[in-house]
Amino acid sequence: MTRKHKQPWRPLPIPPNYLAGMFFLLVMAFSATAFLHYKARIEEIENLMHEESSLLIHFLTEGAETALIGYNEINGLITGGLADQLRLIERMDSQKALTSENLTEIAGKSGMYRITIVDRNGNRIAWNTPPDHTPLFRNCEPASQLMPILSGKTEVLNLGIRESESGKGPRLVVAVARRRGGAIVGNVDATRLLAMQKQIGPGRLIQRTGTDAAGIAYIIWQDSSAIIAATSNVTEAETIQSDPILSRALEQKRSTTRFTTFNGKKVFEVIKPFFYQGSRFGLLRIGLKTDPFMEAAEKLQIRIILLLGLASIGGLAVFNLILTRRNELKVKDALLGEKLFSSSILENMEDSVIAVNTGGNITLLNSSAEKLLNITGAGAIGHSLSAILPECGILIMEFMNRQTTASTKEFDCRINNTQFILAGHFTLINGTENYPDGAFVVLRDMTVQRSMQWVIERQEKLTAMGELASGVAHEIRNPLNAIGVLGQRLDMEFSPAEEREEYHHLVRAIVSEVHRVNAIIQRFLKFARPPKLMLMPTDLDDFIRQYRPVLEGEAETVGVRFTLKAFSGCQIAIDRAQMQQVLLNLVRNAVEATEPGGDVTVTTGQHNGNAFIEVADTGRGIPEELRSQIFNLYFTSKEDGTGMGLSIANQIVQSHGGVIEVESLENRGSIFRIVLPRS
Repeated sequence: MTRKHKQPWRPLPIPPNYLAGMFFLLVMAFSATAFLHYKARIEEIENLMHEESSLLIHFLTEGAETALIGYNEINGLITGGLADQLRLIERMDSQKALTSENLTEIAGKSGMYRITIVDRNGNRIAWNTPPDHTPLFRNCEPASQLMPILSGKTEVLNLGIRESESGKGPRLVVAVARRRGGAIVGNVDATRLLAMQKQIGPGRLIQRTGTDAAGIAYIIWQDSSAIIAATSNVTEAETIQSDPILSRALEQKRSTTRFTTFNGKKVFEVIKPFFYQGSRFGLLRIGLKTDPFMEAAEKLQIRIILLLGLASIGGLAVFNLILTRRNELKVKDALLGEKLFSSSILENMEDSVIAVNTGGNITLLNSSAEKLLNITGAGAIGHSLSAILPECGILIMEFMNRQTTASTKEFDCRINNTQFILAGHFTLINGTENYPDGAFVVLRDMTVQRSMQWVIERQEKLTAMGELASGVAHEIRNPLNAIGVLGQRLDMEFSPAEEREEYHHLVRAIVSEVHRVNAIIQRFLKFARPPKLMLMPTDLDDFIRQYRPVLEGEAETVGVRFTLKAFSGCQIAIDRAQMQQVLLNLVRNAVEATEPGGDVTVTTGQHNGNAFIEVADTGRGIPEELRSQIFNLYFTSKEDGTGMGLSIANQIVQSHGGVIEVESLENRGSIFRIVLPRS
């Protein structure tokens, strides 16, 4: 048997051209891999910058809109207050024509700078001279400026902020129509209003955001004609008309991004139209510094070189992995910086921002949300939003189930025993494979705004009902009187031969019902044509104390404790008889709603420059579904009630320039608060 010897292993001979080809393919493979990886990372960084910049400009837009709303509401309140003062002066003038001496005395007491009365031709007939300068005899012609009032097109005219002709500073000017013909014009110092505009306006927000954020190169708010506001390092910018990208961005609703240059450096710019109350007001442009982006790009280029070197010498693989890891860490640091920057924006927002995961548990909330919910972030993270704010939690889960991009909805809620109306803007947080990772909501407190809207709607409804009542009463009264006269004649002049007693009983019942309907019509007419106010300067506390025996008697007759707290120190102008009617109606309702042994408390005071009378009880309260109807004409929950008491009370208070506010909890009591302007 022959034994075969095992041959030693030898590598297969490979021709040099094959080796060269394999090396070339290896280099190409490494090069292609490096290039694709480089491109993917650049796109990833660009996408991250796009998402972060879009979120940033969204929050900046929301903040600018909030700043505009805040300033406009403050300006409206100040203008409304000045108009109310001028209406009081006009009422005094309607009773007796005011002279310049009267206007000087009124201006000194009310804090107004100048008051001028012009006739229907625009000629000044009375004015005051402010104490800080000599009399000023101007040759101005106010008729053209006051034409909307003089022509009867409007009752109140806001002439805006103007520089005082005496050089004493800016003045807010308002005019109201005069029943004697012409107008009454008044102005007050607007220095604080202008300072407030600078402090809370969008320009201040842009300056503060651009100054505090290290990652922002510039912020510009511009329209088709000029720059409206910008950071301090912006002196000029290309016009919208000269830049095609800006022109296209102005016509879109979503944000646009691009790379551009600023002061010789490359920046990543996000552009978005700015909308306010449904109207477009130019473009918002935010330029983000691209230093982290450029640094990452340079590192990735180095990585390509290292990969090619690895393909050539093979021994640099470990070094290449280390370098790759280092570059990834730097990219993460850059992203972390962007996230910290976004967090600082969230913390400085006036609106409340809350983010939840797909299970409805809170993952993020800013300081405004902590203040609104009266909780701390550490104590809320990980907890269910539905347990903390049930109404919002239900809405955000419904929104995530629908998987729509964004949604806005107003809802009522109660936080710490206080009723709020919140407007929530819901947005999905997109995850992988188009499945949401959660959602976040931006909450804005609309309680005050909706309360004012409710008061206006209530007044419009009462006015319409009063006009209807007057029309119906006039149409029914004449035929009703005829029916009553005929019924009386039938009772007196005719008597049937049979069933005489029943006949007269029925005829008298007809006459009785006619009288009852006529009494209802009288109440209709009283509501439709309320008596004219006889305003008198009144000490609020003395007025309440003098009327105390009547109010106390209403309570004591049914065993309810009555308490009076009159320490406001306010002077008001009221029709004493009509205001007593309002007060008696509210106290009587409070007593009827309170069980024997309960409490009814009347309190006077002042708040935000207004006087108030508060009637509080410990009764059964008003069901939530009935609160919006209690001031409607003929609405009542009493078996023997007429449903006109609160309607007439509300009408009287509003004719005084005030409002009635209502707070109520079932089985815990109600508070009716009469708010009146001070003299």
